[in-house]
Amino acid sequence: MALIELSPESPAPPDPPAAPPAYVYRRLGLALAALLTLALGGAAPVSSPLWQRTGRVPAPPGTEVQLLGGRLYALDFQQHPPLVTAWSADPVRRLWSAPGPQGSEEEPYYLTEATPDVVMVNVRRSTTVLDARTGSVRWRSATPLQRLDDRTGLVLRENFRPGTEYDVDTGAPGRLYGSTTEQLHTEPARSTELDGVELGTGRRIWSASVPGSISTAWIGGTIVVLSADRLTVRSPRDGTVLRERAVPRVGGGRPAWGEAAGAVLLVHYGGFGEGGPVVAYAVDTLEPLWQQYQPDPQGSATACAGLPCVRSLTEVQVVDPRTGRLLWRADPDTDLLAFGPGSVLEVRGQTSPLRSVDQATGRVLADLSGWRGYVGVGDEAYVLTRRETDRSTSVGVLRAGRTAVQPLGRIPQPATRCQADTARVACRVGDGVEVFRYRA
Repeated sequence: MALIELSPESPAPPDPPAAPPAYVYRRLGLALAALLTLALGGAAPVSSPLWQRTGRVPAPPGTEVQLLGGRLYALDFQQHPPLVTAWSADPVRRLWSAPGPQGSEEEPYYLTEATPDVVMVNVRRSTTVLDARTGSVRWRSATPLQRLDDRTGLVLRENFRPGTEYDVDTGAPGRLYGSTTEQLHTEPARSTELDGVELGTGRRIWSASVPGSISTAWIGGTIVVLSADRLTVRSPRDGTVLRERAVPRVGGGRPAWGEAAGAVLLVHYGGFGEGGPVVAYAVDTLEPLWQQYQPDPQGSATACAGLPCVRSLTEVQVVDPRTGRLLWRADPDTDLLAFGPGSVLEVRGQTSPLRSVDQATGRVLADLSGWRGYVGVGDEAYVLTRRETDRSTSVGVLRAGRTAVQPLGRIPQPATRCQADTARVACRVGDGVEVFRYRA
């Protein structure tokens, strides 16, 4: 889900062993794949043609490991500055170590993106771009850098009237407006600069200026820009305006925030976490699709990612993104995550998957009872984990539209904090991270 918040009309919000030759296992592997696809609760093998251990990354206390761009990156916060170490995932092998930017894990301090060429390290609101082959610093951005593709990024720079900086030591009341830096302001930005940059060098490719504060979303290979009075779709290559339309006042107010639901942009006129009018626009045409009033969510903490919902303390109503029509209802204590074509994952407590359902009807597709953890893999699948005993953890994959989990394999230790991509699973086991190759 892409979330867009605007500051002109609303305050800043409070500070997811070597194998024999392939021909020996080809027929057996195909038969085993078919068998595992049909099974839901059967025993998952420790090693098979579908599931093989590739190695272990040491991760003692104070070290965080992230799986990004097909590699593993370890952040050692016991070093000052934190030490960044890159590991190949298959086989697991140390590639390089280099000091990261100054900071600590309380900043926050984390890796956001990795490509074959660069690694992006965020410290608070700054971004440092490292060379993926050596760990050396390529360039730095004082404001957040959004990766658009492997070559291009987007940087926003807000311009405020001098003298509007907020002094946090005073604790003075009133509306505050966020910025691309850490400085809060007492007035909205006068304008915002959008810079399309070369991801590897920081070289500016194009630049555009928009009045007031804005926010952006990356939808369908384009940059969607929402301001207080305009909705614009721009090309990431040169910033060219592809489509644009005025966004009218509704109920006497300007847009306060927006969110993307697939190829539909929902423009909210109430403050974030409040009720108010909502207008849906098709991103491909910017034509309005529907408009309705959504009531106050009454403090509901339910998250709906990738699909529009009307939330309250007693229920969650799932809405058709193209028509605004009520489709079905969910319990108020579940989070809903759209994935693939027409599937929704229902989750409790942000950690435990309950079931996958059809997005159009709410009909249960797969019962996920017993699975305890999940992580998204691309746009159409989730890798699920569950601890079978105190000595092992099972791993499976659920694809959009499927009615059962496909078992992949078993980790012969209790594993936590698993990460995954389309080919690998990495889980914390004791003082290290165990890495496995899988084929679904």
